[in-house]
Amino acid sequence: MKSVIKNITDGYLAVQQEYFKYLHAHPELSFKEYKTSAYIRAKLQEMHIEVLDGFSGTSVVGLLQGASDGPVIAFRADIDALPIQENTGLSYQSVHDGVMHACGHDAHTATLLTLAKVLSEHRELVKGRVKFIFQSAEEKLPGGGKTLCEEGVMQDVDAVFAYHCSSMVPLGTIATTVGATSASVAKYDVVIHGKGGHICNPDQAMNPVPVACTMATTINQLLSEKASPLEKAVVTVSYIHGGQRENIIASEATLGGSIRTFNNDLTAHLFQKLRDVCNGVCMAYGCTCDVTTTIGYPAAINTKKETEYINQAIDALGYERWTTEPAMNGEDFSYYLMEKPGSMCYVGMAIENPQPHHNGNFQLNLDGLQVALELELAIYLKATEQY
Repeated sequence: MKSVIKNITDGYLAVQQEYFKYLHAHPELSFKEYKTSAYIRAKLQEMHIEVLDGFSGTSVVGLLQGASDGPVIAFRADIDALPIQENTGLSYQSVHDGVMHACGHDAHTATLLTLAKVLSEHRELVKGRVKFIFQSAEEKLPGGGKTLCEEGVMQDVDAVFAYHCSSMVPLGTIATTVGATSASVAKYDVVIHGKGGHICNPDQAMNPVPVACTMATTINQLLSEKASPLEKAVVTVSYIHGGQRENIIASEATLGGSIRTFNNDLTAHLFQKLRDVCNGVCMAYGCTCDVTTTIGYPAAINTKKETEYINQAIDALGYERWTTEPAMNGEDFSYYLMEKPGSMCYVGMAIENPQPHHNGNFQLNLDGLQVALELELAIYLKATEQY
């Protein structure tokens, strides 16, 4: 399999780097990827790949029909950049001040565009249909993946795959996880309504500030009281605001924070208990409150069978495979995984002196692009049982 993959992909290195360098030099922010979207659309049309209608915003979805029957396999790449000033000095550095591909979405997009080109020129490899999902706004809640899934992008899909580059993992190393790979990202905000007054007459007021303090202490006990000790989760109180001067009892106080878990049911359970706690504390002090809870991204749960396809592909290509623990970061690939089976892996692209993601000096080893292309093609061949 390794020789077959390399014989096919070696001829596409130059075009993949061309795609990457263009995208890196022309980054666009979440939900505003207009020129990026037009570039992707034009390339797919040049490849005679159908660009599907019915999807809003700047996301682009391509569909390639094979000559024989088979499953519908989807690959997803995110296309947005970050509001960061680039300081790399690369010849293809961002031409837009204050905007940079500092997370590697340009690599994901370049790889998927190249995979599309490979399969469009080797249609004998296409069994069933391949869906190429170029998704906007992974970096900004609620994320472009949520909208695409609501608009039906996954309805006919049998399995979905994606990779995320890693600037801190060595070149030639690919990390996989069965089960949760990223956390549910959720937040809450509470407004406590009391009764203002003069500090000399506290009996004539209802001070919401100590209520907020009691509430914060109680919220901090949620995990120990309402979740299994075997669960990995975070509940934080990140802010408390209330009052203006020492001689005024405020009429209102606010607090809020985050909840992150690897279990979407646990997130919902903790939200309900948080509402109960906030209302109970307020009732005890004669106050009321409004509790707002927001799910940013659900936990991304990789399925076993699809992760095994990735593991088999890594082994067949001769790359080093790591098994990783789930991370508390959020990823809107989770929306696709809530709809259909799939898996996301992490491809190492570290340079000699690596820089972290979301950093103005962030860089990738461009040899990693070829690794990612080989991997995606190998995953496709495994998922369609051609090897």
